[in-house]
Amino acid sequence: MTPLSWVRAGVAGLAGGIMWRLGLIFIFGPAQSILADPERQSAKMLAVFSADPPMPRMYEAPWLIWAGLLSIGLVWGLAYAWMSHGWAVAWWRRGLRFGLLSWLLMVPWFEFYLPWNVLREPAALVLLELFCWAGVLLLVGVTIAGVEAALNRRKAA
Repeated sequence: MTPLSWVRAGVAGLAGGIMWRLGLIFIFGPAQSILADPERQSAKMLAVFSADPPMPRMYEAPWLIWAGLLSIGLVWGLAYAWMSHGWAVAWWRRGLRFGLLSWLLMVPWFEFYLPWNVLREPAALVLLELFCWAGVLLLVGVTIAGVEAALNRRKAA
């Protein structure tokens, strides 16, 4: 890959980081009425987000969410560009493939280990989160692929 293609991949990754945040808002946001319901959710999970110190770092410094997601998006954009060039399919299929691969490599382990195991979240809520994460990461994958494809078309023109 040329240095310019790494730059395009980085820009695509930053767009993916923005979509990640928007996906969290628009996909997980509506699910919060179920996920944060004390009748359904474990007390241990709810306590993490309660007013008892120490609060999550994002409450002390809200900018951390944006900084973290943009940083992760940047890395994912570079990973996408590195991996996807051998995928001879339409850009949106490459994006869905990358989003699914990202989900497969990250979410099952995370949901098993932290929410279900450590925080004792009920299995039904873990399943809901698995589906929410699928939506978010598919959006991220398609966004990265779409922006990278658009920047590559612009280069060719």
